[in-house]
Amino acid sequence: MGELGKDIDATCARLRDVLERTRDLGRREFLAHLGRAGLASVLSPALFAGRARAADKPVTMLTYGGAWKQAIMTAYGDPFTKRFGIPMQYQEPYSWAKLRAMQEAKAQQIDIVSITGTEVILAGRLKMMVPIDWSVVDRSALHERQLRNANAIGGASQSMVVCYSRKKWPGETHPNSWGDFWNVEKFPGRRALRRYAGWTIEAALKADGVAQKDFYPLDVERAFRSLDRIKPHVKAWYSDNSLAQQLMVQEEVDLISIVNGRAVESILNHKAPFEIVWNEAIWTGSGQGWLAPIGCPNPKGAMKFLDIVGRAEYQAVFARLLYYAPQNPKAYDLLAPDIARLIPPDDDKLAHTVNYAWWADNLAPVQRRFERWLQS
Repeated sequence: MGELGKDIDATCARLRDVLERTRDLGRREFLAHLGRAGLASVLSPALFAGRARAADKPVTMLTYGGAWKQAIMTAYGDPFTKRFGIPMQYQEPYSWAKLRAMQEAKAQQIDIVSITGTEVILAGRLKMMVPIDWSVVDRSALHERQLRNANAIGGASQSMVVCYSRKKWPGETHPNSWGDFWNVEKFPGRRALRRYAGWTIEAALKADGVAQKDFYPLDVERAFRSLDRIKPHVKAWYSDNSLAQQLMVQEEVDLISIVNGRAVESILNHKAPFEIVWNEAIWTGSGQGWLAPIGCPNPKGAMKFLDIVGRAEYQAVFARLLYYAPQNPKAYDLLAPDIARLIPPDDDKLAHTVNYAWWADNLAPVQRRFERWLQS
């Protein structure tokens, strides 16, 4: 093992110690600890004295904004700079169209990006990904599930879940499935759905009783018939996750479909009186991936970043900040049980895993139809 490898292992050991010592702290207390004595000292540049050079080119990341960006910076970006002395730059908000346009114009500005399911597959088909340099990225630190998409490293998994108001349904009888979300007679109330065909079409088919073995290829006509039934009862069709949180925190809806991390954030840190239904969670599985796009300005820096983003220690920090599931299973050992239960279950009997290969072939026309349907 080279000197850099030994330093990285030592750094990860220190980070594991910090995670262990703070495992019972809440999110805010954990953040405060990191700021006072956690990552700032554990990943001090002093460990890598002499490596940082003023002339090092920055690594530029295309990312979502808001809470996602802050968690990315804390869990990955700041530690990366402290380890290697390489500055990070951020462009936001993330857009697949923007990333692809830069690629097609051969004017790529982005070195590192996290993209989800359908886009990972499309990026592979379009040959947009720099091959991973395994002399820089330590493959032994990764799990096979993180490498299901060639030239991408799995980071986090999300779930689209049903959340219901505990004030509206305080007892044992409450919505517990997508079928219940659609059942306006048994569970009357104000509803909100995501303005995105991918998850919402899948929810509509779950609500209509499609068996898992018969799910793909998706019956789009059946999905829209199901959506026709719920449309008059939907108060809000949101596109932005922050708006979904606002709807929960301000109690403007009684039932909402929302990504799990935002749901947990709303419930734990903003005291939204809602409960998460994990049954039939629409789970992204291993669809998400970190990659370096072809033509990126700093491919060497990008490979160094990829070497940390898949490691269990850094993924555990990210999970504690945003409650999305790490794809590296070793990260779970670094999470307290009360945190682990707030992230998507890796359980095919409980969750529904999205087939991104189908969506890679069909998303564009289905999304266009979905938008026309909303406006009709």
